[in-house]
Amino acid sequence: MIKPPFKILKSHLVDAFFITPDKLYREFEVPLEVVDRFRSGRIYFLVKRRKERFSSASLSKKCQIVFKYASQGMLSRPHKVDIAQLMHGAPAINKEFFPTPAHLQSMIQYVESADEYERLLKREPMVAAVMPGSGEKERADRAIAYHFLTPVDPMPKDENRHIIFAHQLLRVTDDLPEKYEVMYIGKAMELSDRMDGHKRVQQAQAECEDNAEIYLYFFTPQFEAMASRDGMVIKQPKDYMTLGEENLVLAAEAGLINYFKPELNVQNKTTELRKSKTMARVKSLKYTHFISECNFDEHDYAFESSKVKKSGVHERIYSL
Repeated sequence: MIKPPFKILKSHLVDAFFITPDKLYREFEVPLEVVDRFRSGRIYFLVKRRKERFSSASLSKKCQIVFKYASQGMLSRPHKVDIAQLMHGAPAINKEFFPTPAHLQSMIQYVESADEYERLLKREPMVAAVMPGSGEKERADRAIAYHFLTPVDPMPKDENRHIIFAHQLLRVTDDLPEKYEVMYIGKAMELSDRMDGHKRVQQAQAECEDNAEIYLYFFTPQFEAMASRDGMVIKQPKDYMTLGEENLVLAAEAGLINYFKPELNVQNKTTELRKSKTMARVKSLKYTHFISECNFDEHDYAFESSKVKKSGVHERIYSL
């Protein structure tokens, strides 16, 4: 409990978004540049998770992805996921006509080629189709591609080609990794910082055990403040905005590093945060406390580190 008088600056993370590092390159680089959560991400975590690979994956004639996880070994059972379950949330899907994935699935048929779909449309003008993709042979253990064809967009092309990675199906099969270990926390103020020079990514990947891999998580920090002399009259000062975005992001980063103490971080990990140069700017505005929050409901954001237990709720109050 913080006793008055106080003046508190609080940081929390929103717009969570995670990818595997290979999505920074190859065919994903340009699409990522237009993803708002990626562009606006200012804080990033390198998180070590169990490596997810397919031992087999195929597109069935029932319009399902049928696959097995390599991590489950000989005991792995085939999983089946309807294409409609993956597609139903897309903006292009009319929810009035297809209120549930089951409605959409009933209107999808399997085809081997664009010519086959063209012949199908002549018989059933409203039917959609799914067609095997291509170009993923060198990543057959981690990705499967397919084209989702509609009467409006009947030809296979980049715009209707979908690539599904093994880790993206974990929620569907309810087979979640047991560990989400934060290995490094950094800031990225410019898009180029997120695309280039990932020395820490390479280091983290190199030091991973064989059954683990690194994921990149991006977040947008948001800030709010409150102050009171007597505890009764609460004010919401805005003077922290004079610090500028980069200094605020540095404060959020420092609080998270000091809390999680990730293995690969050096600065702000072991010293008292109130003595850091980063917090000196906050203290100059007469703030008495800084609160760092990292709270999420979803399994993919239940973080931990070698110093902090796994949880979806992480918060620390720092006296300045």
